[in-house]
Amino acid sequence: MQPAVEIDVDEASGIWRTDGLPMLYVPRHFMVNMHNEIEQALGRDGFSDVLHRSGRKSALHWCRKQAEQSGASASDVFEFYLRRLSERGWGRFSIDRLDLNELVAVIDLRDSIYVLEAGGGAQAPTCYIFEGFFVGAMEYVCETLGISPQTISCRETRCAATGDPHCRFEVTCTLS
Repeated sequence: MQPAVEIDVDEASGIWRTDGLPMLYVPRHFMVNMHNEIEQALGRDGFSDVLHRSGRKSALHWCRKQAEQSGASASDVFEFYLRRLSERGWGRFSIDRLDLNELVAVIDLRDSIYVLEAGGGAQAPTCYIFEGFFVGAMEYVCETLGISPQTISCRETRCAATGDPHCRFEVTCTLS
């Protein structure tokens, strides 16, 4: 896959943008090293909570902005969000299932940056960073459909770093 990510650089401010949003482009090892150091400082559970909240908030923001610009349907924005994550080098994301009636999604991830950097044999799943991303994207879908779920949860059910063939995430919404 060759990414179709366009980078617009504002000559006056130096701000780089993709899809109309300011971006930073950093080396993979920087992200993984920063992730590992923060996880070590906060503990896995503490860092997971921070990542979940920030990832959810960021995904929801991105999806809203993309919808404003494109006028695309909720499911198209959800799919485009995963494509952009892939094109930005986080790994190769694909939707195994997206059911807007049942409000569930199953997402597969191959070649995650965290799996590649871990080198296999990890004691615990390494890709939990993405759980909040998918909750935020599903929250956008629900918001667009006019549905207010009681909870939206995501769980990494498989991780290639612990020996599975690929990573898998299951997103579910609980209605009140």
